Amino acid sequence: MKRTIVRRSNKSGPPPNGFGVRARQTIAAPAAAVFAAWKHAGRRAHWLTGVELKVGRAQPPAALQLTCMDDRSEIAVAIAARGRSASAVVVDHTQLASAQVVAERRHCWKEMLRALKSYLERPPA
Repeated sequence: MKRTIVRRSNKSGPPPNGFGVRARQTIAAPAAAVFAAWKHAGRRAHWLTGVELKVGRAQPPAALQLTCMDDRSEIAVAIAARGRSASAVVVDHTQLASAQVVAERRHCWKEMLRALKSYLERPPA
């Protein structure tokens, strides 16, 4: 089996597609519910605050592409069902301007994915 190894050159400056961050969370909710919480602005407002997103391509219930309107960075969301009542969510936020922005976004995504988990796992009213 052949492997492809990608190495960053020693040149200074950002990678060609900017810097990026990845965040993951397992949520006790079906993939369709997780997808809806991302896709629909009204639902997203319950857990994702302080950022304006534009939804691009979507493949229900497994994936979404979003654009962060503040800085035009790209967000790819992958949702994988883990049985009938749980899902794994992976967020890849790319085209970030610097390593400092990566550190900030890493913290933000950690908090926002906790908020998403809390929103989707709360008991029905």
